[in-house]
Amino acid sequence: MLVYIFSAVLALAPVLQSVFDLPLQLAFQRAVLAGCLAWLFLGLRTRGFPRGLFEKRFYPLWAAAALSLISLIVSPFRGSVFNEWGNYAAGLLIFVFASFLDAADRAKAVRAMLWGAWLVFGFSLFQAFALGTFAAHPPLTNLNALALYAVMIIPAAVEAGMWPLAGAMLILMVWTQSVGAVLAALAAAGFYAAGRLKGKELKENAWLLAVLGALAAGALYLLQADSVAGRLAWWKSAWDMFAARPVTGFGHASFTWAQAMFQGSGAFREHAIYAHNYYLEYLAENGLFAALAWFWLLFTAARARSGLIKYSVIAALAHSFVDFGLSVPANFWVFCFLLSSPAEAEGAIPSRAAAARALGLALLLAAALASLDLRSLAYERARGRALDDASSGAAALAETELRPALAAKLFRAPALEFLGRLNLAVPGREFPAAVYYEEALLENRYSAEAWRALKKIYAAPGRERDAAGLESRRREVYR
Repeated sequence: MLVYIFSAVLALAPVLQSVFDLPLQLAFQRAVLAGCLAWLFLGLRTRGFPRGLFEKRFYPLWAAAALSLISLIVSPFRGSVFNEWGNYAAGLLIFVFASFLDAADRAKAVRAMLWGAWLVFGFSLFQAFALGTFAAHPPLTNLNALALYAVMIIPAAVEAGMWPLAGAMLILMVWTQSVGAVLAALAAAGFYAAGRLKGKELKENAWLLAVLGALAAGALYLLQADSVAGRLAWWKSAWDMFAARPVTGFGHASFTWAQAMFQGSGAFREHAIYAHNYYLEYLAENGLFAALAWFWLLFTAARARSGLIKYSVIAALAHSFVDFGLSVPANFWVFCFLLSSPAEAEGAIPSRAAAARALGLALLLAAALASLDLRSLAYERARGRALDDASSGAAALAETELRPALAAKLFRAPALEFLGRLNLAVPGREFPAAVYYEEALLENRYSAEAWRALKKIYAAPGRERDAAGLESRRREVYR
């Protein structure tokens, strides 16, 4: 059962990533969860409860998951990002439960992943030569994320003997012109060379490592000044976010919502969804202790991998220092599968009482998630109706559509921001927009959108006192 779920996710998620909407995202998340739970309970009588779930190597994972969830619960942006945590949780489940695939099933899942890479390559060609949309809207949402996907697939394709696919992925990597992907590939090649060349052999073949170093230096030379400036600004924003909430962070996937207000007035001001450094982004979003547990797991699991796929993992970890590829759900799921290795402990059949309690907890979890999914989808539909009202000139009616969301603690802050945005777009409705944004700040004092909108509204003549008060409040939050 697991092999079919993982095969579907690994094969289809990358090619569908660029069209991920909320229902599709939730479908992938729940498919992984349902598949893992079904595998557990259907196997209770035959193989028992997997003792491998409690291996010491998984301790950092459970710690990171728990601490990251706590970070989400206390996040000021939880109403905007809580669905994104499900992408992270799905990756953790893939990492853990892929450990229980036997050799034959794992080979099937790898094969499905590789055939999915052919889909990505074929769709890229179709976009480039038929639709003309490859550069603007490539698979995996972004050229850099697509390049990382290609880099991760190449070693797996070579290990499986699928040389044409390896060549196709190499073409895709070059096609994206991603310097980060080139550096990641060179890092993986350097680790591969250093691992095979030891002692005297290493000394005699030092020229190989020197060549790789020269290629890396050349790639660094090709970096554009605005690209470097942007990354430095985004990295500083992530660090300042971490400094503001070092223990809990701002919640998984919150960088895009918070970072604008953490950039200095003289900084490079290009907006970014990601920090372009996975480690700093995770630290800022999840806090110090979750980051320590997660990074410990990543590097210990990477050391434990064997075969050529180990270098897919190394390339991804290297790429994550300069880009955001692992923040893209499909890439993250592929990475978690590649990172996993077989479990060591065998199962032990639990008592019927223990199995019943576990089943009860699982059913409660599934029911809670189903309820949350329905509420999320209902909120999205309400937003759509409110947007239709505003577009037809009835902005005042939009609040009626969002009244249930305003009454719910989880959705209140994003609903207020959305209403503020709708009213601000209508000439003459700056006052109701300001009211909505002021209420949004009461819910989330780190709302970058509210601070920016109110600054614009209070810049009007006659509102100097409001502008001064806003600036005073802002300085109390962003010291």
